[in-house]
Amino acid sequence: MRSVLRTLMRQSYNRTQWNSDHMAERKSSRRKKVERPQPALDNPIAENQSTAAVVEEKRQVYPASTVSIHWDALNTKRKISGDLRTEIADLYYDIQKKPEGNIPRLLELAEEYSDVQIFQAYLMTAYHLEDMDQKVLEVAEPLRKKYPDYMFGKIAFIETALIKGELDSIPKFLDNKYSYTELFPQKGVFHIFEVIYYLYSIGRYFALKGDAETATRYMDQIKFVDDEHVFIKRLQKAIDKGSGLKFYQKVIRKFKSSS
Repeated sequence: MRSVLRTLMRQSYNRTQWNSDHMAERKSSRRKKVERPQPALDNPIAENQSTAAVVEEKRQVYPASTVSIHWDALNTKRKISGDLRTEIADLYYDIQKKPEGNIPRLLELAEEYSDVQIFQAYLMTAYHLEDMDQKVLEVAEPLRKKYPDYMFGKIAFIETALIKGELDSIPKFLDNKYSYTELFPQKGVFHIFEVIYYLYSIGRYFALKGDAETATRYMDQIKFVDDEHVFIKRLQKAIDKGSGLKFYQKVIRKFKSSS
């Protein structure tokens, strides 16, 4: 399955697109795609079914019918060469297999292309997958300060809060808007990795809060984008851990009330 995605990326970064109302159902092969509804989250954290694009007219934003998720939305004015685009695509997979082995190259890319946020996000991911929390913070802190109004900046804040155990700061920071389409109503195009990483971060937040049902919904959305991504297993572990902690706390409360 992964080889098909890799081929699609190299042929055309614009071919691999999903709209917010329908995601491609991947069965035995990703070459054959069938449209199906994307699972919606319960309010107040539901994914908007009507997303938005920027239309300047009397300083108002008018809703559009779809949001595109593909490989070419790199949020930079820099012209990205074909070779660099290929490396970005390859790193998406390579980091999942050997995160530590890719750190030296990611450090080089993050320094050389400091305005291309995805390299810093990749580096943050590699450190996270190796459970190097302090290193994650070293990348996340400047990333969230430099790009506070971008998706990766939001993710960096959430990652920082999760590591520091400052869960209560997340709803306030997001203004209780847990859907990326609510956070960025004017944005019509998202990079596949920023969507996956955001869903993963928010899913872990709910897992740590003991809300396994909501966390699972975010995990299901990741599966609709890439059903083999390493974040799925990581999020499942967080859900299991959070559920166990919630059960333990419930038992303790019951024991105290009966004594």
